[in-house]
Amino acid sequence: MALSERDRKNVLVFTLVLAVAGAAAFWFLWRAPRAEAIASLQAEVDSLQGRVDQAQRDLALGTVEDLRANIAIYERSLGRMRQLVPAENEVPQLIDDIASRALLRNVNLAEFSRQAREQGGVYDTYRYNLTVFGHYDGIGEFLSDVASLPRIMVPYGLTVGPADPGQQALYADTTGALLRANFQLRTFVKSQTEGGTSESP
Repeated sequence: MALSERDRKNVLVFTLVLAVAGAAAFWFLWRAPRAEAIASLQAEVDSLQGRVDQAQRDLALGTVEDLRANIAIYERSLGRMRQLVPAENEVPQLIDDIASRALLRNVNLAEFSRQAREQGGVYDTYRYNLTVFGHYDGIGEFLSDVASLPRIMVPYGLTVGPADPGQQALYADTTGALLRANFQLRTFVKSQTEGGTSESP
């Protein structure tokens, strides 16, 4: 049975409506959620890629553990430097260190006098005049001990001669081998002008 012109138009309209409804259903029920999921997945991929890129940059510069290890090494080095060249001129500690070495080596410390401070650059230089009495070996060991203390101390300008009879009697030396040694001692302190702290008198 042949369709009338009107029926054919109705079938065509129905087909078009069905096609539009199908396309809309496809878009809203399948394509749009998939597009949203794809966009979300792409954002996550981009975020992960950013983290990977940052990790690669960190590895190129060294890991966090490497940085922490380097910081620990630098802190130890700084602590050692503060022993060698302190921020303050601690004279009582300096005298105590020298006196204990003199006692250990059986050397008598007779004079310890401070000279003028020399300022300049990163470090200030302090000089002291020292006089000690003892025997040859003891004086040599004492000077070696002073030079090897944790703080940098440089003995120089050494003059050695026999002690006079009055000094031998004073120190109860009956061997006649008592010597008198005069020398200067140079130490260094971090300069106040270069960011150091205030010094002890």
